[in-house]
Amino acid sequence: MLGFIALISFLGIIVGGVLSLKAFFKKQPKKKALLLTGASFILMIGAGFALPASPRVDIVDKSIETNDQGTAVIEGKTNDESSITLDGEKIETENGKFTYKVTLKDDQPQKLTFVASIGDKDKVETIEVKPSKAFVAFLNEEKQDQETLKKAETALTLAESKPTQKNYDEAATRITSLTKEQKDFTKRLAIVKENVPIYEAVELAETKQTKEHVDSATALVAKATLNKEDLLKRLTTVQQKITEKEKTEKQIASAREAVEKAEQEPTDEHYNQAIARIKELPNGNSELTNRVNNVKQTLATQKEEAKKVAEAQKKAEQEAQKAAEEQQQAQVAAAAQTPETPAPDTQGTGQTVLVTPTGSKYHNRKCGNGTYTPATLEEAQARGLTPCSKCY
Repeated sequence: MLGFIALISFLGIIVGGVLSLKAFFKKQPKKKALLLTGASFILMIGAGFALPASPRVDIVDKSIETNDQGTAVIEGKTNDESSITLDGEKIETENGKFTYKVTLKDDQPQKLTFVASIGDKDKVETIEVKPSKAFVAFLNEEKQDQETLKKAETALTLAESKPTQKNYDEAATRITSLTKEQKDFTKRLAIVKENVPIYEAVELAETKQTKEHVDSATALVAKATLNKEDLLKRLTTVQQKITEKEKTEKQIASAREAVEKAEQEPTDEHYNQAIARIKELPNGNSELTNRVNNVKQTLATQKEEAKKVAEAQKKAEQEAQKAAEEQQQAQVAAAAQTPETPAPDTQGTGQTVLVTPTGSKYHNRKCGNGTYTPATLEEAQARGLTPCSKCY
């Protein structure tokens, strides 16, 4: 509506101006023409004041670089009626001017969109903020410093969890290479250095596994400020291993003694005792097992030889008994064929008897236990043997 009034007013000014010129040249009255022109002019001015202003935003530079810290200052202008916002945030203006400071977080350009508003009318202006070369270099240096710091933190953490000389040296090198002093790192590194000898003493005790090394390490661990409980547990484990080792050594000594006894006196009893001692060993013992197996072979050989001797002795006894029986049968047959029994051969010439190795009698038959061998009567009497009362 206000635009239509402004248009009518403009046309009224033109018509009034034309009529005024016409009246001037024709020397006619000019009052009506001047009134029309003035009224139209006043109406147009009123419509102009009544019309709302348009929003405006002007940015000095459409593209701007940051300083070496990644900061850039944006300058712009607007009309008094406009309000300026950026991402919903209102920007303060003074006499139609405004400034806005932005700081980039990385090396990527950032676009900012400023909006000038009057009522429901908006005017948009976009500017790009680019990182400067100095800022990119700064970011790269910061990134490198962060990586160096992270590596130093990792090395220090490892040294704290396992304070060996190697880990301490690595952490010290990393911390020294930092561009900025880290007092906390320096303090933690000093603590690691104090605990290095303690940790090494525990490792030595684990390697040597002797009571002297365990006692020495235990005294140092009492002063430890890093991983004290873990170190004490490790020493307890070492002590348990030493105790088990001593027990095993005693068992080995006992088994060795039993094997030696079985070797000196190879009997089934000694062999079984040696086997029992070897079985008590946690991990066995190949040397003692081989030796006791040799004892087993010796026993087997002895038993085989004894068996052969017994078989030979039994065979001899059987042959002697058979010979005695044959002699007795011969004597019986001879007696049956002779009408008179001749006088006894007191000299023993040609008569066969049976004797034992330890007996005091001679026999004409096997009449008891023992080993009987044939001999002449003359040989038996020469040995001082007398006739058996059961046989004669």
